Amino acid sequence: MTVPRDDLARDLFEHSLASRTLAEDPAPELTRGMHVAVYGAGNVGRQVATLLGSRGVVVDRMIDARALQLRSMDGIPVVPPGTTHEASMPVVVAAFNRESDPHAIHAAMRASGAVRIIDFVELHARFASELGDRYWLVSQDQLRSHEDAMREGLARWGDDSSRAQYAQLLAYRLTGDPALLPNPVGGVPYRPADLPAPDGAARFIDGGAFDGDSMRAWHLAGVPVEYYWGFEPDPDNFSALVKWWNAPGGPTAEHELLRAALGAHMGTAQFAAAGGEASSLGAGTGGTIDVAVCALDAVIGAASPTEIKLDIGGTEPDALDGARALILRTRPRLAVCAYHRCEHLWSIAEWIAALDAGYSLHLRAHAQSGFDAVAYGLQADAGQPSQPAVR
Repeated sequence: MTVPRDDLARDLFEHSLASRTLAEDPAPELTRGMHVAVYGAGNVGRQVATLLGSRGVVVDRMIDARALQLRSMDGIPVVPPGTTHEASMPVVVAAFNRESDPHAIHAAMRASGAVRIIDFVELHARFASELGDRYWLVSQDQLRSHEDAMREGLARWGDDSSRAQYAQLLAYRLTGDPALLPNPVGGVPYRPADLPAPDGAARFIDGGAFDGDSMRAWHLAGVPVEYYWGFEPDPDNFSALVKWWNAPGGPTAEHELLRAALGAHMGTAQFAAAGGEASSLGAGTGGTIDVAVCALDAVIGAASPTEIKLDIGGTEPDALDGARALILRTRPRLAVCAYHRCEHLWSIAEWIAALDAGYSLHLRAHAQSGFDAVAYGLQADAGQPSQPAVR
């Protein structure tokens, strides 16, 4: 008898929750005098090597594809990933970003001779206070304090693929086993091929427009856009957005470009304008400039957007609160990033479901390790998603 996918997803979550290695005894090898290698010689690698050294752990070498250029880091030799590795020496993975594939890293290290590989999630479980919260990655105590909410969240998703990805992402957080991760969903940003595409030209609210990357991808893919609202508070990113929009061959849609953040209310806030994707909003972020904060309910007026995308560094719930009336009035397609904070993986969907506005909820992770995980809200008449294979 074939086991329903929903049961498989629930079984995976419950089994991962019952596994308490990361909660009780993560990375026990990392004691004074132990010799290790660290995979990744970037900023995270340097931080990890320094942390381990402060605990008396001896970092014999760093492993990085840029070994020929780097040669060494803080006196530690850097070698390429294919270098033969002693089986007795653990490898500590110090790569944590949307591009780094933990599953591939573990496979490469095993191929070079490593036996014990300590994933960054397991390392973080050992040194949560020293490494600090990083996007969705928090201490095991904090993660497991949401046990009931995580369990309830599984039932909110409207298709098997969403439930499977949700369970797989939580399983990785709970166990540090990258073999449990789903494959990232590629394609046109915020238009996954297995979800029904909207009819007609979009009236698109782009919350966290960055340099226009989403709209640029849509433009290249031929996604029709009738009207565009772009909100971006970072001055450098906003300048890049305006420059691209006004360049020859740019989009022709009517548009409003606003150098502003999105929130629950109109006002101002402190903003760390770091340029690129490192900018962040709110108290405690080391904000260096004041930026305008807009509530969509107040600034969109009588217009009727067909799609709202929010990728705004963790303040997505505030922006949703500021768009409640607009969403209830126009019922737009929603694409809300759910990876900036631990609880967003289930709380974003909970917020949308609580509207009781006819939304079917779907989850797609578009980058490695659950980065760029997006909660999609589709109106019931948008059709049913297909069911792609998931790892």
